[in-house]
Amino acid sequence: MSQDRRTPTVVSEEDVQSYQEQGYYLGRGVLTADECDEIIARAEELHARKDVPGCFSAEDVEDADGDPLRAYPRMMHPHRVDDRCLHYLTHPSVVAILRDLLRDGVTALQSMFYWKPPGARGQAYHQDDFYLQTKPDACIAAWTALERIDAENGALRVFPGSHAEDILEMLPTNTAFSFTSEAVTPPSQYANTLVEMDKGDVLFFDGRLIHGSLPNVSDARFRRAYICHYIPESADSYNHGYDPAIPLR
Repeated sequence: MSQDRRTPTVVSEEDVQSYQEQGYYLGRGVLTADECDEIIARAEELHARKDVPGCFSAEDVEDADGDPLRAYPRMMHPHRVDDRCLHYLTHPSVVAILRDLLRDGVTALQSMFYWKPPGARGQAYHQDDFYLQTKPDACIAAWTALERIDAENGALRVFPGSHAEDILEMLPTNTAFSFTSEAVTPPSQYANTLVEMDKGDVLFFDGRLIHGSLPNVSDARFRRAYICHYIPESADSYNHGYDPAIPLR
C-alpha cells in the first residue's frame, strides 16, 4: 500500500546528508493535486479583488502596460489575508520535512504566490538570506510547484554547494531578463543546475544557496508556485521586517 502523502514525510539520513552537502532537497509529491489546485483557486480569488492591502495593489493589475508581471503581480504574504494560504504555510508534511532537514524546530516567516505568466521575466541569481538575514544559520525555503515546471516556463536554476558561501554582493543586472534589478555572480566552481518539478513537488533549499530563474518563454503556460520561508527555531536573529513570526511546535 502506498504511503498517504498527508502523513508527515520522514526524510532519510542520506537525503539529510545530501541537503547538507548540496544545499537543497527535492521532495516529490509532497502536496496532492487537489491541494495544489486549492492554492491556485485561493490566489485567483485574491487576484479578482484587484487590491489586497499588503499583498498587491489595484495599480499593479490595472496599469500593466504590457508587462505580464504587472497584470499578475507576485502576492507577498497571502497567508496574512487568507486562512487556506496560512494552512499551506504550516502544512504538516512540509513542516515535517523542514524539521528533518534542519534537525531543529522551525518558525514560519513568509509566504509568496508567483504566477509567472507567459512572457514573464525571470529572477536574477540571488540568495534568500540576503533579505531574511538569519543568524547564526540560514533560513530555508519550501518552493512548491503548483503545476508542471520546466525550462520552457521558467524553472528554477540552482548552484549545488553554493550555500557554503557567505552572503555575496548584489550588483546591478539586466532587467530585460529579470524583474529584480540586482544579482549575485555565482563563483565558477558551482554548476548551474536546472530543477524540473511536477505538480505537488516541493524544493527545500538553504537560504544561502544561489538560485534564480530564466524568463517564461512558453506561449500559454503559467509557472505558478507557492513559496514559503522559515528559520530554525534556534536562530538568534533575523530580519524582523518579516514579523509576525509563527512558531511551529
